[in-house]
Amino acid sequence: MTSTHKRLKVGVIAGVSTLALLLAACGSSSKGGSGTTVAGGTDIKGKTIKILGPETGSEADGVTEAFKPFEAATGAKIAYTGTRDAETQVRTAAQAGGDALPDIFYAPQPGLVKDLAPKLTVIDPAVVTSMKADYDPYWTQLATIDGKVVAIPAKSDLKSLVWYSPKVFKDKGYSIPKTWDELTALQDKMKTDKIAPWCIGIESGDATGWTFTDWMEDVMLRLHGPDVYDKWVTHAIPFNDPQVKDVAEFVGKIWFTEGNVLSGRQSIASTGFANAGLPILDGKCGMHRQANFYGAQFKAAKADVKFGPDGDVNVFYLPTISDKFGKVTLVAGVFAVAFNANPATAAAMKYIESAEYANSRIKANKGGFLSPNKKSDVKAYPDLLDQSMAAILVAASPVRFDGSDAMPSKVGSGTFWKDGTNYVNGTEDVDTFLKNVEASWPKS
Repeated sequence: MTSTHKRLKVGVIAGVSTLALLLAACGSSSKGGSGTTVAGGTDIKGKTIKILGPETGSEADGVTEAFKPFEAATGAKIAYTGTRDAETQVRTAAQAGGDALPDIFYAPQPGLVKDLAPKLTVIDPAVVTSMKADYDPYWTQLATIDGKVVAIPAKSDLKSLVWYSPKVFKDKGYSIPKTWDELTALQDKMKTDKIAPWCIGIESGDATGWTFTDWMEDVMLRLHGPDVYDKWVTHAIPFNDPQVKDVAEFVGKIWFTEGNVLSGRQSIASTGFANAGLPILDGKCGMHRQANFYGAQFKAAKADVKFGPDGDVNVFYLPTISDKFGKVTLVAGVFAVAFNANPATAAAMKYIESAEYANSRIKANKGGFLSPNKKSDVKAYPDLLDQSMAAILVAASPVRFDGSDAMPSKVGSGTFWKDGTNYVNGTEDVDTFLKNVEASWPKS
């Protein structure tokens, strides 16, 4: 553990003292807007900081709990509003300007940060320096618009995960695969044992197909590496490039080979995302590749479900295909952005960047939270499952953000979903699927 972790364990007084030091240089009273930098030191006692974000329910409680040490240290107050309509609200407020805007917004996609960039306050250079030390460099890259860092990573979802039943693995003598070759061997062994290796379902209403895009993104990272991944996501290579076709066929070989998927290829597009992995609980399939948030589906299906290496369900990191690309990891996440450079806003942004914020939210134990801050306390997570996922996240290098979220919406949540589903169904061959997505890419 780092000294930061030790400080957080000695109590509220020590925590307040740490934050008092952390929040020195809170900010100035200069106006916000692109190009503004926050700096200076100002008393913010009694100030209220308005935050808008997409997290609701217990996750919203986690946000407010995370700020309690900040409030105790500064005398400022946090007013968080959580709504699933946060993106629409902030876009409307950005058009209106003035008091309609919150002080801070939690943006769920880098694309939204880019759209809001002209209204945003540039992050203090000292905070940027801390970001570069505390997070994988890719997070800072995502937060940089036109050469200026305008966002701070506040939360991450971990996608490069495989869910499994520890009991089945123990009973059958299976080992957690560390390489892709070992994963393939395990897949074949499960088939021999009359267990479908994979649970897969991509039906999700209007969003049907998004789970297929996640598979392609994870495989692209592992098959061709982060540089090609970036070119694919930014359209530096066409969607029907041979390297993209490699990935689609690689995923297809797993999904379409007889015996690999519970109920077969024909069931994938009609099997709901929410229920797709649940047969793991009954030992009907061996593995389910899905993000950390899928744990909520197991809880909904079995109220007393136990997670971890000795529980009903656990996770392992989706292995790499080649050593040359590092521990490639697919993520999604939330970025904090500021609409002004008021001292209180600047202080809150500085706090959000810190391990103190991450650890306070972890200890709040409201669920739905993983921190990409490498200095956060992995052992502070409430159970072994969260600890194992957090350990994967902080060890990840390099990381890449969900590609379909970063693509133009007409592609990422349009043709990639629709034509990808057609490919899975067999109504389009791989070339038609890729050609149709490529044709949909905006020309300007």
